Amino acid sequence: MSRSQPPSPGRLQAFSELVLALQQLAHNKDIEHLHQHALARIARLLPFDSAWWGRSALVDGVPDEHSCYLYRLPPSYLPDWQSIRHVDVTVSRVHQVPGRSVIVDMADPDNGAGLNWLGRLYNIGELLCVVHIDPHTQLSSHLALYRQPGAARFTTEDCELLDNLMLHLVAAVSANQIRTLVATREQLTRPRNLALAVCDQRGVLHCAESGFVELLLNEWPHWSGPQLPQPLELGNYEGKCLQVESQAVGDLFLLAARSRTLLPQLSPRENEVAQSFGDGKTYKEVARDLGMSPNTVRHHIRAIYSKLGVKDKARIAQLLHAPPD
Repeated sequence: MSRSQPPSPGRLQAFSELVLALQQLAHNKDIEHLHQHALARIARLLPFDSAWWGRSALVDGVPDEHSCYLYRLPPSYLPDWQSIRHVDVTVSRVHQVPGRSVIVDMADPDNGAGLNWLGRLYNIGELLCVVHIDPHTQLSSHLALYRQPGAARFTTEDCELLDNLMLHLVAAVSANQIRTLVATREQLTRPRNLALAVCDQRGVLHCAESGFVELLLNEWPHWSGPQLPQPLELGNYEGKCLQVESQAVGDLFLLAARSRTLLPQLSPRENEVAQSFGDGKTYKEVARDLGMSPNTVRHHIRAIYSKLGVKDKARIAQLLHAPPD
């Protein structure tokens, strides 16, 4: 895929098959294993020895990592790179041309002693790197492919391939996260008024179901994102209008948010009755669970019907289990 000439039919076919494989991986793999399988599949078309796939934000021109996946590299690579990131010429080069790959020789003295040291330490001769900047969050998704000293050099054809591939990789990650949200919802036993989202360790939203933002705004009317409100602190939260539960998934977090007031038109006691009644319980069961008489339950049900404009238990259940718009 040279920038100066069209790709060969065989190369184009292989690229199409790779994109299809990424779509299948996004559908079938969980968040924790998508990167591993995707990179192994990429290596069949664009060979490399190791890789670093992550997401970061530029702070004063220096990347601040939000999520990180290292492929065939030890965990020590990230802190070692962080120690020289302020002199890594790769950062400025890829951010000057977002979406366009750059090739950097880590052994070239002109690229700095810090990068030379990192290359020697991890047996890396050359890297091929590209970034994609999210227009909403301004987070940069980056993929760096590494080859050992003495391996074949990266080419302009490799650059073209990675340029075109990166958008599909970003889409695959997003689709995979959304699929995880949907699968999680199906496993919940009480999904009423629930909206799910994925954020990173810094509390920055990566994707969210419809209604998640609206739930946050009920609690924090002036919140604008994409950084989550500080009180959440990536843990369980219970506020005036909102409850949020957090679950670690790899180096990301799955958030489940629900309104504390299930149906705003109802009083707190009516909400409790509606919740139990909507779960399919009888008058007697609701009365027993909530410590009231069956006649009192019937009184609350009549009030609930009137306030909500409904006529049966099925409609109450439907209202309770629907995610917020």
